Amino acid sequence: MKHLYLFVFVVILIFSRPVGAQDPYFSQFYASRMYLNPAYAGFDPGGSVELSYRDQWFGLPDGDVSTFKDSYRTYLVSTGLQLPCIWELDGLNFGLGLAAFKDEAGNTPLETQGFSFAFSNEVQLGNSLTRRNSRADLQRLDIRLGAQVSLLQRNLDGNYFIYSSQLDPVVGLVGNPAVLNLSSAWFMNINAGIMVRGYIKKSRYNDNLFTLGFSFSNVNEPNESIRDGAGEFNLPMRTTLHAGFTQKIFQFAGNKQPIYLAPQFRWDHQAQGNFNLYTLGAYVLSKGVYSGLFLQGNTRYYKAPPPNNLFDGNFLTKNTTSLILNAGLDLRTVFSRGRTWKNRPSGIVLGLSYDIGVGGLTQDNTLGVFELHFRASFGKDRRNDFCGAELGKFELYNGDCPVRF
Repeated sequence: MKHLYLFVFVVILIFSRPVGAQDPYFSQFYASRMYLNPAYAGFDPGGSVELSYRDQWFGLPDGDVSTFKDSYRTYLVSTGLQLPCIWELDGLNFGLGLAAFKDEAGNTPLETQGFSFAFSNEVQLGNSLTRRNSRADLQRLDIRLGAQVSLLQRNLDGNYFIYSSQLDPVVGLVGNPAVLNLSSAWFMNINAGIMVRGYIKKSRYNDNLFTLGFSFSNVNEPNESIRDGAGEFNLPMRTTLHAGFTQKIFQFAGNKQPIYLAPQFRWDHQAQGNFNLYTLGAYVLSKGVYSGLFLQGNTRYYKAPPPNNLFDGNFLTKNTTSLILNAGLDLRTVFSRGRTWKNRPSGIVLGLSYDIGVGGLTQDNTLGVFELHFRASFGKDRRNDFCGAELGKFELYNGDCPVRF
């Protein structure tokens, strides 16, 4: 059984071109925002440092047939910085982002690692606040553009690989297991994104913020093959649509700490529809705390299977549906003393999420997915005053809430 697990693992990862490679995914996608859309680079006022850790299917037996030992882990460290307006030109606001990334699959493991640089620019499209007599509901409309360039490498390193020719139905294993130490060349990966953000205000206590974004990952479809002579194995382009809005729940006069409801939607499309993931849910947030509930499912585009496709129709093509539970708090707000809740500082956020499998790969065979996120914000609460556009000042919660969109 141990040999069978390793054989299937190697076949899936190296030779299963019909399955197609896919990018790692974060359930807390608005926590790892630059990974979601490079237009988020330098999004937080001043700057921020973010750390994300994902442990996926840690209950799935690996080559050692053990639990809680080796799973599918993803690590991401990123930092974003807002730049002052260059030459004090009105309507210009730039952001930079740097990130280091590592993804591990299984006990072997197969690793993907690298680093990236991102650049964004935010431009004001409209502002009805300049028209004092205007009754227009749309108060602000801004657009953000972003691009990201990454250098990545894939490695497969292990000493117990078994090929099908070594498995005899009578004697079992024939010969010694192979030792593999394979690495791809460093390859460049390019991502791009666009995002529109607006502010609608109907009355003093009835306003909301909306976001609509598109991102395009692996635009150049880089060759990530780790085996010489095996031909190109290209990482397919991924298209992501994300959208949502933030609405005050409590809108009555005198409410000092309003609570917000933030429904969000995300759609990812990759590998000609073999990866077609939908995520729909909502956050409830206020100063210092937030929680969320999301439903996630993959609706694969079923097509006629290619000839001699060993994998089509078995467990590799089953869809998985998950219920994602989110919760987080701002440590600076919660643990500050001697101040009222409204006046407490903010900026150090700890977030947790847990995916409960309810279809396909369920809790019984995976134990779900766990994520941990940490973010520390620094710098001014608002953007530089000398920037003529004064972008970002329409924010509903001015950075007090732990999640910003």
